Amino acid sequence: MWSDRYYYLNIYYDKQLNAEVSTARLITFLQSIPQLMQYGEFKFSNIESFPFIRILLLRAKSLSYWSDSDVDSNLTNLITIVCTKGKKEDFTKIMDVLIPIASFVNWQLVDELTDDEIEDFVLWSPPKKL
Repeated sequence: MWSDRYYYLNIYYDKQLNAEVSTARLITFLQSIPQLMQYGEFKFSNIESFPFIRILLLRAKSLSYWSDSDVDSNLTNLITIVCTKGKKEDFTKIMDVLIPIASFVNWQLVDELTDDEIEDFVLWSPPKKL
């Protein structure tokens, strides 16, 4: 999805959603990030002094077809993110939050559709193991 106001990002292992992580462990990690606050069982958002961001933890059947109700208290295979598209420094701050999340689960951080119309553009991926 493309918008002139928001980035639509995802964190996942691969497009087939072949890997899952413990939802409880992931929630505990997200709760430790000072720029985020939990506002639902599987939802996080920015604190007041931080740029707009919404994070949803899902156990989806498909990357291209999911809903907000595709949640699971045991396992997560997709982290969806909507965040502000504004000042470059805001995006840098957001990336400083999202990259540690992607690193924690050892998955890639992907932009659904860039301003240059590139689909599934990888913004960050874990280092390859030798």
